[in-house]
Amino acid sequence: MSNISNSTISLNRVKFGVFLTLQIPSAICSLYLIFQYATRPTLYQSIHNHVIIILLCSSFIFVAIPISASEAFFFTEHVRPESDLFCAIWTWIHYSINISNLILMAFACMQRHWLVFRLNPLHTRLDRILYHYIPITICMIYPWIFYFIFIFLYPCKASYDYKKLLCLIPCYFFTHTVANTDTFMNNWIPIFAIPILSSALFIRFLVQKRRMQMEVFRWKRDRRMIIQLLSITTIYVGAWAPLQAATIYDNIFLAGEAPPFVVDYLYTFPYFIHLFYPFVVLLSNPELQRNTNRTIQPQTN
Repeated sequence: MSNISNSTISLNRVKFGVFLTLQIPSAICSLYLIFQYATRPTLYQSIHNHVIIILLCSSFIFVAIPISASEAFFFTEHVRPESDLFCAIWTWIHYSINISNLILMAFACMQRHWLVFRLNPLHTRLDRILYHYIPITICMIYPWIFYFIFIFLYPCKASYDYKKLLCLIPCYFFTHTVANTDTFMNNWIPIFAIPILSSALFIRFLVQKRRMQMEVFRWKRDRRMIIQLLSITTIYVGAWAPLQAATIYDNIFLAGEAPPFVVDYLYTFPYFIHLFYPFVVLLSNPELQRNTNRTIQPQTN
């Protein structure tokens, strides 16, 4: 038992060191990108950048709040303060940002099909409101409302464990109908939709490019949009797929009982999305790269 306890402490200290090492440069990169997007009209006025900017801001909040709370747990091996309210708020913010980003990413994959293959997409104000701003708003707000209801208002007895990350799970998970609905609607649907829609976009783009002679400017613009989307898709699928695969296996073969390695390792995989996201955005956007290079290059006479 002592060896297991020491091993857990060592693992958590390693997690603390890894996340803290990544957190600082990630936060700096996010703030730099937010400044670039906020001060350059050509960037923030482009419709295809809106979801990218929202994901960037929400990932920065996740890095600043839930990851910081997780680091405190990894360092002390205990949730502090020992309060059901603190656990509920931590879980609410953690779940809401993760799922809103996941759903927004799925929407971005779908919207890229319109932006790339439709002539003059969303060219009227009504189109932008109906097919752009309203869907984005729903994707952002829905998870916060959903988890507020089931974490704070759902009639069940809280059973938080202050020795577990995120205080283990909120009590609504013990109602299988609600838990399964949450898992299927908020996790599985978007995580399966993201790679399918992204791959379809890439294949459709290659087929379209062969069939017709596209304008050089439009081809380069669309190629940049698709490369950026595929880059972001890679980190989302890479971080979420192992956890969701384990969840599917648990539900089918273990009656929902997650084995220790899932809790110890896979639960924190989505953290890497938020930590690496700003770097992926920077490296996949040539305009941002040029601005960065001009900023850091020494002035020469």
